Amino acid sequence: MRPFRNAVGKLLFSLLLALHMLTLPAYAQSNPTAASIDRLVTQLSQNPESAGIRAGVAVYNTTKGEWIDQHNAEKTFVPASNLKLLVTAAALDMLGPDYRFATEIHTTGHITPKGVLQGDLILKGYGDPSLTEEEMRAISVELKAKGITSIHGRLLIDESYFDNVRLGEGWMWDDEPYGYSAQISAFAVHKNMSTITLKPDKPVGQAPSLSVEPSSKYITVQNRVTIAEGTEQNAQIDRPRGTNTVILTGTLGKDAEPYKDDVTMEDPALFAGDVFKQALATNGILVSSNNIEKTTLSSGSPLVTHHSEPLRDIITELNKESDNFYAEMLMKTLGAVAKNKGSFNAGADAIADFMVKAGIADGYRQVDGSGLSRLDLISPQQLVELLAYVQTREYREDFERSLPIAGVDGTLKNRMKDTPAENNVHAKTGSMSGVHTLSGYTIAANGNKLAFSVFLNGVRSTKPAAAFEDAVAILLSSSLSQEAAENPATDSPSSTLATLLNPILEQESMRGVAIGMIVGSLERQDGEEILYAKNVDTLLTPASNMKLLTSAVALRELGPDYTFKTELYVSSLPDKHGVIHGDIIIKGYGDPTLQADDPSGIKGGTELSRFVQALLGKGVTRIDGRIIVDESQYDAKRLGTGWAWDDESYGYNAQISALAVNRGAVRLDYQPGAHEGAPVTMALHPKTSYVQVSNEAKTTPAGTENTFKVERERGKNSIRLTGNLPLGETPDYERIAVEDPALYTGTVLKEAMEQGGIKISKQSEVQKGLVPSGSRKIFELQSSPLHNILVYGNKNSDNFYMEMLLKRLGADKKGAGSAEAGIEVVQKNLQENGTNPAFDMVDGSGLSRYNQISVRQVSSVLTSMSRHPSFEHFYRSLPIAGVDGTLKNRMKQTEAENNVHAKTGTLQGVSSLSGYVTTKDNERLYFSIIMNGYTSASKNFTDVQDQLTSALANVSLASGVAAD
Repeated sequence: MRPFRNAVGKLLFSLLLALHMLTLPAYAQSNPTAASIDRLVTQLSQNPESAGIRAGVAVYNTTKGEWIDQHNAEKTFVPASNLKLLVTAAALDMLGPDYRFATEIHTTGHITPKGVLQGDLILKGYGDPSLTEEEMRAISVELKAKGITSIHGRLLIDESYFDNVRLGEGWMWDDEPYGYSAQISAFAVHKNMSTITLKPDKPVGQAPSLSVEPSSKYITVQNRVTIAEGTEQNAQIDRPRGTNTVILTGTLGKDAEPYKDDVTMEDPALFAGDVFKQALATNGILVSSNNIEKTTLSSGSPLVTHHSEPLRDIITELNKESDNFYAEMLMKTLGAVAKNKGSFNAGADAIADFMVKAGIADGYRQVDGSGLSRLDLISPQQLVELLAYVQTREYREDFERSLPIAGVDGTLKNRMKDTPAENNVHAKTGSMSGVHTLSGYTIAANGNKLAFSVFLNGVRSTKPAAAFEDAVAILLSSSLSQEAAENPATDSPSSTLATLLNPILEQESMRGVAIGMIVGSLERQDGEEILYAKNVDTLLTPASNMKLLTSAVALRELGPDYTFKTELYVSSLPDKHGVIHGDIIIKGYGDPTLQADDPSGIKGGTELSRFVQALLGKGVTRIDGRIIVDESQYDAKRLGTGWAWDDESYGYNAQISALAVNRGAVRLDYQPGAHEGAPVTMALHPKTSYVQVSNEAKTTPAGTENTFKVERERGKNSIRLTGNLPLGETPDYERIAVEDPALYTGTVLKEAMEQGGIKISKQSEVQKGLVPSGSRKIFELQSSPLHNILVYGNKNSDNFYMEMLLKRLGADKKGAGSAEAGIEVVQKNLQENGTNPAFDMVDGSGLSRYNQISVRQVSSVLTSMSRHPSFEHFYRSLPIAGVDGTLKNRMKQTEAENNVHAKTGTLQGVSSLSGYVTTKDNERLYFSIIMNGYTSASKNFTDVQDQLTSALANVSLASGVAAD
């Protein structure tokens, strides 16, 4: 570290800094004092590239023990990889810098004089994240030295030190193929991923050469990449959910650099076992059994034990390279050591115990170790308090040594060069879509050591975000002022509503919550007059308020009377006996209301049974061919961008297909059995063979713990009921999403035809395909009009409806039934109607946490729709406070009841409410409220929203006071 420079160095630095400032936003050129940081923050909004960013900054002088600056420091943010600082500190504190991970080799049976192991070889993992293929070969050398030359038995894997939850809570399904989202197992090699390399070493038009490291038969790679002219790399990698098949597509330029990427696999402990088996073979030790299986050891002493490098070296890799896999393995290890359970939850509990020691008892949420989950929430102040605590511990040097150094190494190697921060700032970076963070230490010009944290959420461009963080770090490294920092107000709400609303928003329960709120009048200045504004341009996660955008544009682009069709074709007409000697084909166009025996579906939905009636009306008695389902109107991407993997089995996360019945789900009703010990009573709707249900759940005495669960095996249509359901529990149901909803629809139709008396050939199968040329359309279903569909979709906040609508917009207006095409239509329409397009939309429902938008942008949708001819349909589709939909049980017995019409939105750590309200003196207002952050209970969000809207309903703006 070099906190001081000589005169020549200072002159050189001044020149370099001047050049550096040319590449930074204007705010980076402010006076280098601590108080300047808040002024830098306020100028973020002045840069078009950084508009909408929500910033939190905390700076603490560890030398003097006093705060230097706090801007939004108590508000919680998604921290990205800055969360790794928690697992690092806790591991050093609880395990110690010298801790080493073990990997054990056990045997059963005996070793013959010729070196034959007559028994099994068992590998037991204890969470070593650093085990390599080379180390496995070294272990095999040790085994050979122990006299083993071959194994007449099985190769078994014991990964029981950790549980079998492989992915972190809230991780996104579309991240899964990539190395940074590798599955977690107690026995692992090469960070549970394979490195794939493509070299363009063949003629144009041919496939490039492929290599995989480590080499393993556990994964299958399909190389569909072709070599093209030029230097561009346009190769893509995919691994379909639940498979170990890797598909490479695209092109690789003849003169391009080799393409390299890391790909993950399912159930990686078996992959590690296969790599070890090959390591044995390399050293001449052959295993007679071809299969690698799992086991759990109960006792025994290892024949060989391998130890990792010490923890102080492990955390260096973890933090300097921001390695997610290392962080998650360490988190589960903390759970295993401290809580006797190697799980994410136990690891989080262990870290929470450590955080209490550091003086941070609550007010944050941690669900993983790496920060990959967007459910993680913590404030800059809490992170700085952690950094300050570490400075009081004996492991502080190991902790600090693990952090990237500005301009020197790790993820800061190319940042802050030729500034006072270079080789001075030691800090952890964090970056993912919408999030940018930097937290660590620096030495100020006066020699004082500062701990700082900079959190940025609502980021649309990483360049200005990184530049802002660098500017703060450079300022802290080059000067220090004790001048008190100010938090300039950025909004100018009217005094009447500010007096009314601010005390509600400033309740203790909202301390860690970021809130955007806007209120305007529809009757003043053509809806342009804003009466209250708080953080109106901050980009926040809106949850289901995103449905307002999809609904508004659907009404404008498709029209309120638009209907969806579903077509029925036959490849040949029935003969005189009513037999179709050919196929029937169902073609879907995205009707979200298609249903069959769906008690929870829309009333008056499109009944699939009408196809059966149509066939019977044509005299059809038998079908000898196939049932073909044509879902080609929409693309093959079934799940939305950024949807969470652990939501996949739930009805609200149903797969999207142009042909789907019952919103792509089955309904499973359940209740306690007739007596204690009886199986839980269940009923499936519709009664279909498309899903298999295993009922292992039991009825237990009243008052006992309810552990009942309904789960679907990932990637399959197998549903399992487990746990205990006490007597006296109220009957309930769960909607379970199915895999491949088009095939589900075809199966349900096939079963309905059989029930209706139409015989189906035993050889007949439900298959995907296109309507063959020459086929004849014999019937067409029409849905209810769009305005009725929106009533159900918005009042019930139905994600499936909105995703089907979004793809329909793309198909009708862009000729592509994809979410991306639909979003283009939405954004173009909104911009034409006055909405600032600087927001991120990745789905139609708001289920993705990639969505980010400001309350001003949401309100512009509300105001523009109020002037549109279809406004009454839009307004009618919204839930009514105390009356129906998702607001049925809210705001009862207040002025807001039967007054507020608004769309709700809820995700963990997110709550929103946007719509319309009429004041006491009959002035029509629009409002939008979006809340992001940690609060102790989700009800805190809705309670505050209800207080806000009730206050608006009760105010008399003409007199400027709230009514009694």
